[in-house]
Amino acid sequence: MSIGHPTAILVVPLLALLGGQAMVVMTDAASVWPFTALLALSSLVLCVARPRWGFFGFACALAFHWGFATHHALLHPRLPADHLQHLAKREGTVVVEGRLYREPEGQGGRSRWHLAVEREWTPAGERDATGNVRVTVRNAYRHWRHGDVIRAPLRPRAPKNWDDHFDYMAYLARREIYHVAYLHNDWDVRLVRREGGGVRGWIETGRRRIGRFLERVFEPETGGLLKALVVGDRSGLTPEARDRFVAVGMSHVLSISGLHVGMLSLAVYFLCRVLAGRSTWLLLRFPVHKLAALGSLAPVLLYAAVAGARIPTVRAAIMIGLYQLAVLSGRSASLFRSLALAALIAALVWPGAVMEASFQLSFLAVLFIAGGIRLCRGMPFMLAPEAPREGLLQRYRPAIVLSVLVPVFATLGTGPVVAHHFGILSLAGFIANPLLVPLVGFFIVPAGLLTGFLCLFVPAVSTLLARAVEPVAALFLWCVDLLAGFPMAAFSLPRPGWAMVGVSYAVIAIAAACIHRLLRRSR
Repeated sequence: MSIGHPTAILVVPLLALLGGQAMVVMTDAASVWPFTALLALSSLVLCVARPRWGFFGFACALAFHWGFATHHALLHPRLPADHLQHLAKREGTVVVEGRLYREPEGQGGRSRWHLAVEREWTPAGERDATGNVRVTVRNAYRHWRHGDVIRAPLRPRAPKNWDDHFDYMAYLARREIYHVAYLHNDWDVRLVRREGGGVRGWIETGRRRIGRFLERVFEPETGGLLKALVVGDRSGLTPEARDRFVAVGMSHVLSISGLHVGMLSLAVYFLCRVLAGRSTWLLLRFPVHKLAALGSLAPVLLYAAVAGARIPTVRAAIMIGLYQLAVLSGRSASLFRSLALAALIAALVWPGAVMEASFQLSFLAVLFIAGGIRLCRGMPFMLAPEAPREGLLQRYRPAIVLSVLVPVFATLGTGPVVAHHFGILSLAGFIANPLLVPLVGFFIVPAGLLTGFLCLFVPAVSTLLARAVEPVAALFLWCVDLLAGFPMAAFSLPRPGWAMVGVSYAVIAIAAACIHRLLRRSR
C-alpha cells in the first residue's frame, strides 16, 4: 500500500492521533514536546528531497501533537477562577444550583446525577460558578429527569482512584468532570424549574417513556435486558446478571453497537424496499435500493441518539451511514476506510476515547471480524455450492460457517484487551456466542425495538407484541444462566500490561500474515 493510497492517507495520521492521545497516560508533556518538535522539523527537512513523504510526515506530527494536546488539556486542565474547585477545599456543605445535563442513572434505590453547576451560595454570599459534578444519591425517592434545574446542598470533592486497574479520575476528566459529591437522600433537593425543550429534550423524553413502558410490561429480569438493548440503560440489570454475561463472554450484547444498529438499518431497508416496490411510479423513476438506503438513514441516526450516543453506537451509526451514502452516490464503500473514519470522528469528538474499554473493544471486534472474513474468503467452506443440492445444511453452509466464525474472530480480537481490563478469560463464550447472538440479533433486538417505538404511538399493540417477546427473552436469560454455571466457564488470570497486550496482537498479526500467504500459494 503506497503513501498515496486513500487508506494510508487516512489510517496513518489516525494512528498518530490515537498514539498522541494514549501517550498522555504514559509520560509527561516535558518529554513529549521535544519529540514532537523533532518529528515535525525532520519532516520539513525531508520535504526538500521527498516532498510527498515530508508533508505526510508533517501531517502525522501535527496529528500526534493535536491528540496529545487535547487529551492533556482534559486530564490536566486550567480551570477558571469561578470554577467550583475552590469548594472542594472547604469544610462543610454549600448550596449549589445547576442543571442535570444527562438523564439520571438509577439502580434499585440509588441514582447518579450529572450536574452542570451555575451558581453557589456560601457564607460570603451568592456568586456564579461553573463546573460539572457527578452526584451519587444513596436513596432517591423523587423522580428527576434531564433538563431539571435543581438546588442541592453538596460537598464537592476531587475523585479518587479506588482500583489500581481502573483510572477513575481520568475516566471522569475525559467527560470534563473533576468533582464528585454524595447525598444520602434527595429530600433536601429543590426543583427550581424544568427545562426539556429542543431536540435533546424530545429524545430524552422518548427514552424515558420507552424505559418506563418496558419496566411496566415485562418481568424485572427481561425488562432489564430489553432496556439495555433498546435504550442503552443497564440500570435494570443486577450485578449478578452482569457477572453472568461476563462469564459467558457476552457482555458485548448489553452494549448497543453494530449488532443492534445494523439490525435496525436492515429491517428498515427491507421495509422501505418492499413498500417502494409496490409503487409503479417509483419503480419507473427512481432506483428502489437507493430509496430504501435513504429511508433507513434517519432511523439509524435517531436510534443512535435514543440509545445515548455512546462510542460503540456512534461508531456503528457512522459506518452504516457512510455505507448508505456510498449506495446513494453509486460508489462502493470500503469497510476499513469506514471504520477508520468512524474512529477518527470518535477521537476528535471525545479526546482520549482510545483509552476507554468501550472504544477498544468496539473497534477491535469489527476490525478482527472484517479481517477474519477477508482472510477466509475464497476457502471451500465459505463458498456456496455451484449446483443445487439436497438438504438445508449444504445450501446454507456459508451462512452457518459465518455465524460460527464471527464470534470466534470477535473473541480473538478482544481477548487480550478483555484480559487487561477485567482479568477474565471466558471459555463458554465460544459456545454461547454462536448459539445465542443470532437469537438476540434476529429476534429479540428487532422485536424489542419495535415494541419500544410502538409504545410511543399505539401502546395497545406494543403490549401485545411484548407478550410474544417475553418468553423468548426469558429463554435467552435461562441459557445464559445455564452456561455461566458450567465448570470452567470463565476463570481469572493475571491482568497483562499494555506491553504484553501489544505482543499478543503482534503474534496474531504475524500468524494471520503467514496464513494469508499460505492460502494465496494454495490458490
